[in-house]
Amino acid sequence: MRRSAAVYHKFTEDEIRQANSVDILSLARGYGYEPEKAGRKAVHMKHSGGLYIFPENNRFFQWTGPDDGIKGGAIDFVMREENLSFPEAVGKLIGKEYAAEARQVAPYEKKERGPLELPDKADNMKRAYWYLVSVRGISPQIVSHFMNRKMIYQEKKYGNCVFVGYDAEGTPRYCSMRAARENSSFKMDATGSDKSYPFFHEGTSDLLIVTEAPIDLMSHASIAADFYGRDWTEDHRISTGCLWNGAIDRYLEGHPQIRRLVFAVDNDYLARDKDGQFRNWGQLTAAKWVREYTGRGFQCAVHVPHLNDFNTDLVERRKGRSVEDLDRLRMAELEAEFNRDAVEEPENEDEQEMEA
Repeated sequence: MRRSAAVYHKFTEDEIRQANSVDILSLARGYGYEPEKAGRKAVHMKHSGGLYIFPENNRFFQWTGPDDGIKGGAIDFVMREENLSFPEAVGKLIGKEYAAEARQVAPYEKKERGPLELPDKADNMKRAYWYLVSVRGISPQIVSHFMNRKMIYQEKKYGNCVFVGYDAEGTPRYCSMRAARENSSFKMDATGSDKSYPFFHEGTSDLLIVTEAPIDLMSHASIAADFYGRDWTEDHRISTGCLWNGAIDRYLEGHPQIRRLVFAVDNDYLARDKDGQFRNWGQLTAAKWVREYTGRGFQCAVHVPHLNDFNTDLVERRKGRSVEDLDRLRMAELEAEFNRDAVEEPENEDEQEMEA
């Protein structure tokens, strides 16, 4: 994450409260998000991959996409959008310079996307390779394929896996990072990333397979190659980085030969909306995309993972489980969730409101 070389001003509790009191809905509009009503207390941002804002308590929550589960106030929102440190975000929100040697007031203004800042490369890729192959179960040949094309490498400072998307001229335009550790959920996009440029494999057929994340892309390809004996390189494959179709449209513009689309996004069968109701965001989006792209003249289909995503399917298949076993696992998870609901049924409607 980028850090300023300046000495940070220590903000008071009052200044921090002032920063967190800045209206998140106005901030979201400033970052280009388009609000739409989603319920009595929540406002959904269109094409955001599940970003909800709660005006009553000035909080946000990200339901899906690379930032799944991230929530907070105005400071957290600015930190997320601009990859800023805590003091940088506070200073930006209250219009106060955070460097001790320069305290001139600067009003808040939207920061335009700058150039992509790729993290430094490590001297080798052993940790990233181990994580993707041994922990995530991805075929070694597939991991090597993308590493050889400089689309995957290991970050120098923290050892994270780095996934890079390029434009047609071979210039890096998108970068996502993921911790190369078994029990870490860390993931983030590099500063300056443009999600409309996907992590991709360019095939030779007229079929494009759409997944959400680079690991999903490689997992889907591994299942095709290792369990069904198919040539995974034949078809085009992209990961969108979220449940937004900007990357799909950009890739289709550059590949007019594509006539068939398969949406292989997550199966969020345990996800819930702000009212606590089950809401399978991945499959709802897939159904929406089928309607949209069928209307544009494409042949469309949906490939639904048996469990939450294709990497979970792949890891379980590596353990020797059959697809029938995976279906039983999914049903057991759903049954446990239903039983928990039956025990924890709220007594009144107010208890069902999400605490953001």
